Amino acid sequence: MLSTLFVLLGAVGVTAQECVLVLQGGTLIDGRGGPPIDDAVVIVRGDRISAVGRRGQIPVPAGANIIQTTGRTILPGLIDMHLHSRGWKFPLYLAHGVTTVADIHSDTPWIIAQRAALKSGAMQGPRLFVSGARVIGPLLPGPPRAFGAGYVRDVPEARLYVRYLAAIGVDMIKVDSTITDEQLEAVIDEARKFRLPVLGHLRDIDVAMRFGMKEMEHLPPFLRAQLVREGKALPQAGSEEGTELLLKVDPAKFTPLIQNMVEQKVIVDIALYGWVPRDIRRAAQPELERLANDPGLGFVPDAEKKAWVADPGPPRPGTEIVAAFMRQYVAAGGKLLVSSDGVENSPIVPGFAQHLIMQGMVTMGVPVVATIQGSTLWPAQTLGIDKDYGSVEVGKVADF
Repeated sequence: MLSTLFVLLGAVGVTAQECVLVLQGGTLIDGRGGPPIDDAVVIVRGDRISAVGRRGQIPVPAGANIIQTTGRTILPGLIDMHLHSRGWKFPLYLAHGVTTVADIHSDTPWIIAQRAALKSGAMQGPRLFVSGARVIGPLLPGPPRAFGAGYVRDVPEARLYVRYLAAIGVDMIKVDSTITDEQLEAVIDEARKFRLPVLGHLRDIDVAMRFGMKEMEHLPPFLRAQLVREGKALPQAGSEEGTELLLKVDPAKFTPLIQNMVEQKVIVDIALYGWVPRDIRRAAQPELERLANDPGLGFVPDAEKKAWVADPGPPRPGTEIVAAFMRQYVAAGGKLLVSSDGVENSPIVPGFAQHLIMQGMVTMGVPVVATIQGSTLWPAQTLGIDKDYGSVEVGKVADF
């Protein structure tokens, strides 16, 4: 029946009012997890994909604009699920195939304005989804603060702040590990009323899952929960806490917690750039230097470029434990996200970092297909936009 439909479309041809684009001859990796499609044909009518298949199986509409992609690979637009925007960053994402980004913690009015500028075309850059300023709470070190700019003192204020963010039009809610368990439960409950996903920093994924949390940023929430399960003492909070957590857990005992997380459909965002094997980053040095010296990137602050080309130094302690977690999580059916993080004066090059992270994940033992899905379909699912984005299939937005 579908074949008949495609034949009819091909016979009709292209009307004067209709824009039809055809990608023909490349290898398609559609993001859905199946094998690559060789000699692929992708037909786009307007801004939506109308047909996908192999050459010869799908008629090409007469008068279509055909782009020959032989010898090339077609992927869904890449998605960076975890970043903190600065105005100079946006053009770099598109240049590296990252067509969608999620800003999870920036000044709320500013990032809403950036999203509007990108959507209107007034500024060049990727599709932008935003959380606004994250929810922070009374566990933040230092004296108590007044309610506002994300700081919430109790459960009622946590609910009120979620309602404010929903009213101003954010796409998701970002929480911080400085809120109490009761506040986290309230945030998740309130966000559910507005159908807003809740992402962010947590203290203990076991606790968060009881409230219905479906996303975990960084590994400490897992590591703390794992240490509790192993009956070991938690290290004191501080700058070295993450390393201590990594070195105290036993990867051979990860299975029960990982299975629980997979059953609860928790998607994990480790923000992996800092864990990318150093030989990968050093091999990319010529490209990093080219970018840093590109006169067309004069709008990028010099301090940022200096950080791009700095030597990455020795591997971070605990790298093999991070790799062991990833391998076990994917093998159990879990989903990992490819994301960069980074704020200011960071070695993370917007857009280009996505490719180094993907390469690093494969080197650390994550299957290629899962790595690609972690940069396409799975972040789209996390954002709740997978009906339109994240894979190359009929009915979705043409986003390559």
